[in-house]
Amino acid sequence: MSERLPKTLEEIREHFGGLIDDETAELLEAYINGKEPVVRLSEIASKKGKVLIEGLVVRVFPVRYFSREGREGKVGSIYLKDDCVVRVNFWNDAAAIIETGDVVEGAKLRLRGYSRDGEVHVNDPSDVEIEIEYCRISELKPEVRTNLRGWVSGIGDPEEASEISVSDESGRIRVLLENREIYFKVDIGDYIEILNCSVRRGEGGDLEVYADRNSRVRVGE
Repeated sequence: MSERLPKTLEEIREHFGGLIDDETAELLEAYINGKEPVVRLSEIASKKGKVLIEGLVVRVFPVRYFSREGREGKVGSIYLKDDCVVRVNFWNDAAAIIETGDVVEGAKLRLRGYSRDGEVHVNDPSDVEIEIEYCRISELKPEVRTNLRGWVSGIGDPEEASEISVSDESGRIRVLLENREIYFKVDIGDYIEILNCSVRRGEGGDLEVYADRNSRVRVGE
């Protein structure tokens, strides 16, 4: 009876020993198990055609509208990072996920697109999977951008309209708002998400969160 075909990454590495590198082992594991292999971003420049990639959003650019040969269109772009940084362009229907604010800096994306000239192009929003990782208040670190969620537990001076407090099961923190409209949208007890916010130390040395123009705030969602 023949040996069972190795299926896991560990089994493949053990079976072939040092005859194949890690990249080849990962491709074999994907092929044997019928999975679509994820292409590293550092390989995009040498790839042409359809690819599956994953990475962290490190920059989001506004959606631009254009007219070409009598047809209207739009495109939004991001920088995605894993072992390097690659530009990803979202065309027409796919650009809507940037307009709605679903794609933010700090989000993890898994997407299918077409590699061309060192960039990736996406046309269908269903080809994009978005994952947001949230940080507990007790685990926040200064000088780091992060995603925070909890409940509004305090509202600052209405004349300033620039400060609220947010709590989760691990603690409570002061949140400074660059966009004053958010202050008037929230109430005590509202569920809130603050995406791509900045964490810093205040004048008294305590940590505080700053929701700036690059952040997105979702209330009651």
